[in-house]
Amino acid sequence: MPFVDKSMQQEQIYGIGIDIVEVKRIQEASRQWGTRFEQRIYTHQELTYCGDAPSRYWRLAARFAAKEAALKALGTGLTIGMRWKDVEIQTDVSGKPEVVLHGEVRRCADQRNISSMFVSMSHTNVHAIAQVTLCTSIS
Repeated sequence: MPFVDKSMQQEQIYGIGIDIVEVKRIQEASRQWGTRFEQRIYTHQELTYCGDAPSRYWRLAARFAAKEAALKALGTGLTIGMRWKDVEIQTDVSGKPEVVLHGEVRRCADQRNISSMFVSMSHTNVHAIAQVTLCTSIS
C-alpha cells in the first residue's frame, strides 16, 4: 500500500485475523507438489526470501499463516477471484514483515477503506503463527 502521512489521521481497527500452521504440513506439500504448490501460494520475492532448508519451511509456514490471517481480518477468506499471491509478505530493510496486497484482495481492501496493516509472525520447529490487524481511517 502507498505511504500515507498519518500524523493528522486517526484510525480504528477494522479486523483482526490470526492463524496457526503446522510447519510439517507446508513441508509435505512442498515435497509432494514441488514448485507447483509453492508457485501457486507464494510470490517470487517470498520464495527467494525463504531460502533453503531447514529455515525455508518455517518461513514458508509463517507466510502462509500471515496470508490466512490477513484474509480473516478482511472478513472474506479466499473468495472467488482472489489468489494466494494477492497477499504478499515482504520484509523491510530492518527485517520487519509487511503485508502488501495485490489484485482482487487489494480491491476488496480498498472498498473497505483499509488504511494500514500490521503483521506479526513467529514459529517454532513445529508451528508457525501470524496475526494481522487491519485499520481504517476515521474522517
